[in-house]
Amino acid sequence: MKWPESMVLRCWDSLKHVIWSTPNVVPSEGEIERFNECALPLGISRTLKEPMTYKAMLFTLHDGSLPIYTTSLYCRGKSPALIAFDCSSNSTNWACIYNTRLAHPQQYIINNPTVFSDVTWQSSRSSRSANWQSSFDLQADNVLNGFFLYSLLLDKADHCWQLILGHDMDSQLKRLTEALMERNRATEGIGQESYAHACNVCCHIFKNEDAKMVKLHAAVCDGIQIGHPCCAVHDCKSLLISHTTCHCKEHQTLDSLCTITGCDAACETGFHTCTIPQHHKAEQVYYEKGTAMFQLRARLKRAGITAPADSVGASEIEDVPPDSVAANAADCEDKSSSNSSHVKGSFSHNVTHTQLLFMRPCGIILSQATLFGSEAISAVLQAARATFPTPESTPEYLFYDTNCKLIAHQCYNLDTHFLHTGQPVDVFHFKNKHKESDIHCQLFCNPAAFPELMQEGRWRFNTSICEQTNVWIGGYRAILQNMEVTRFNFYMDEMIKRRNRFVIMELKAKGRNPWMVPFDVLFPPGSDAHMDM
Repeated sequence: MKWPESMVLRCWDSLKHVIWSTPNVVPSEGEIERFNECALPLGISRTLKEPMTYKAMLFTLHDGSLPIYTTSLYCRGKSPALIAFDCSSNSTNWACIYNTRLAHPQQYIINNPTVFSDVTWQSSRSSRSANWQSSFDLQADNVLNGFFLYSLLLDKADHCWQLILGHDMDSQLKRLTEALMERNRATEGIGQESYAHACNVCCHIFKNEDAKMVKLHAAVCDGIQIGHPCCAVHDCKSLLISHTTCHCKEHQTLDSLCTITGCDAACETGFHTCTIPQHHKAEQVYYEKGTAMFQLRARLKRAGITAPADSVGASEIEDVPPDSVAANAADCEDKSSSNSSHVKGSFSHNVTHTQLLFMRPCGIILSQATLFGSEAISAVLQAARATFPTPESTPEYLFYDTNCKLIAHQCYNLDTHFLHTGQPVDVFHFKNKHKESDIHCQLFCNPAAFPELMQEGRWRFNTSICEQTNVWIGGYRAILQNMEVTRFNFYMDEMIKRRNRFVIMELKAKGRNPWMVPFDVLFPPGSDAHMDM
């Protein structure tokens, strides 16, 4: 129509709501041809082209795993549509379940041999596998890639956005990484969809003795020792070069040095240690410790028992002094004690120390943060400030098991961010872990010093909610173990989002009246957090 771009934009602003609300209309072949005739000279045609056909596997529920040909068409202006499936359990287990019970055609016959005892059935999967380049078995990587892809599609759909992935990557791992990282960045701090949650379990509004309205919105903080691989240098937060390396790019030069602590000599070829025999021995012991035979021999040696002459490796068990024999039965399951005279070193990458959770007492998880080297107070404060970045977003009470140290750290650094937040220790830890003689702790962190936390002789808030939630997170330990950092964080955030939705559903069913605090109340216009969003 040869309109100027400004005119097109004005028309679109006026008509877009009508266009998007119109029921889908399928254009005729003639209309598509006419559009392309007009659009091609202007460079705005969206013709699908460059067809690529290749062999693939289709894993179905009804017909099992099937060999198929799939054709993809490339469009310079839009991303292809992709479909995957959901998974929230161990990927290896899901693949095993599918391969053993669902991958065969007519799997109901295999799963019910008694009922179909008179049916003659033979699988042709093995013969077909030999003539196809792909395995008919579902792989664990397929399950995880499907989970991440499906979760990304759901997240984009929730925000009415498109998922755009690169098509020139050599693996799904690389293809998904940038989209996963983008979602991780958006979820950090205040990014969980249930962040602004409040209900009459975690937020109490009442009149005090002076007839003034008081709001008590609490949060609880605690950590769980579950993590992902990281650089072998203590507290280093840089990404590993690859999932199989020990160091990040910054500390890559350490790969060529002896890994024994305090030794700067170069590694001998084929080893992670230098030529010093004691260092070689330490490396040998490190790799042997992973074997069951080594562990059993060590127990036998500590017990002071002589191995039979024909015992495998019996000659390697040295004589043990009589005084090392266990004194009583309670020592039977004791772990081997470390010898301070032995050399120490790091022969693999580290694992992050703690995942820190910030929660509401009702069970809603606000955020998670990774603590690399230790649960340092400075790192906890940094994570707390990221979760509650404005004065309006800070809770009236923040429960943490070592709040006494956290308060002291804030006072020393003149940090007034949580000046109007009470910081008691949760009831369980205060009763069992804190000394009565510590006046500072009793004054600022004893829950009993805050009478408004009591209602009719009972605590208003469940301050052990994090301890209870850690049991749930621990169930994912086998799945998260050794998972690459980007996928680790995405998986954690996705599980938290889904759990939060379930908790809200449960709260509604119990009449707990959940609601969302308006965004501009937590983050007033002009605040740094508001600008970041």
